[in-house]
Amino acid sequence: MEKIRFDKLPQDVRSVLQQITLAADGKGVSVWLVGGMVRDLLLGRSSFDIDIVVEGDGVAFAGLLTKRLGGESLIHRRFGTVAIDLPNGLKVDVVTARRELYAHPGALPDVIFAQLSDDLFRRDFTINAVAASLNAVDLGVIRDDFDGVADLKKGLVRIMHYRSFVDDPTRIIRAVRYKKRFGFKLEARTLSALKTACHEDVFMTITPVRYFNEFKRILDEDDPSSALRRLRVLDGLRYFSFGQVEERLLDKIVRSQATVFSYQESWSDVRLLRLAGLLCFLDKPRVDQLMVLFNMPKSDKQKILEFLHFLRVPDMLGRLKTREFATSPKRRTA
Repeated sequence: MEKIRFDKLPQDVRSVLQQITLAADGKGVSVWLVGGMVRDLLLGRSSFDIDIVVEGDGVAFAGLLTKRLGGESLIHRRFGTVAIDLPNGLKVDVVTARRELYAHPGALPDVIFAQLSDDLFRRDFTINAVAASLNAVDLGVIRDDFDGVADLKKGLVRIMHYRSFVDDPTRIIRAVRYKKRFGFKLEARTLSALKTACHEDVFMTITPVRYFNEFKRILDEDDPSSALRRLRVLDGLRYFSFGQVEERLLDKIVRSQATVFSYQESWSDVRLLRLAGLLCFLDKPRVDQLMVLFNMPKSDKQKILEFLHFLRVPDMLGRLKTREFATSPKRRTA
């Protein structure tokens, strides 16, 4: 019986997991750690994404957990989910085990509460469909209904079913991101399904906001350049002009830290500078339009406009001062 060990996690993360175990046993419900943390622990990588599935009333359990841990919670009753922001900066996403039905391609799913196996099957890829028990009696025991552990060992990104990319086109972006981050391959039928979905232009079935919420995670990667090039081939950069000039610009931004003049003190957000690199060759009306389409916060808009002004100064790229720097946040999204 294969188990995951949590002893190498940071103390603050272990403490949260311990409180989840105490709450689960006290409530008498089965609770499972799922998603990115399980995947990354199996790969021997650091992870801070605490995603749990409750076989029962996840909203009620999240309420109990919030009282134990403190913090603030955001409830989405339609989906049976709760996002808990803790005082120490960690986040816990609580999900009621569920099935998902899609009325049409790209639609938000209709939810039917179900069992763990149903919840694992609704996930994007087999490598994210592995669970580990958080109940004391079998703490860390792995539940692997879809051979995700084997795919992790083989280095494969495999969809759960052939309509996966049609149901949720943002999975195309995620597949490319995982492939590049982990150095994995797209399993043959997964690659075929991905190409078919792109040929059918499935990105048109989702809103620009849903597209951007997934896309921007690529900009948090250590080196997003190759993933962005791959997306361009798949027509996954439909909102941006992205030619050879932009590739060179992005490469320079990825490998450089903007420390010129007054920007030396304001450099704080790698993602926004990289996004500005993609927007740099678009005219102002198109940039303004994209900011509206993507529903960007006002503070982000202002930073992007500042970065765009900075990057458009004649010969500014040649004057970028470079130095080695950590390009991705310590606690990166799954």
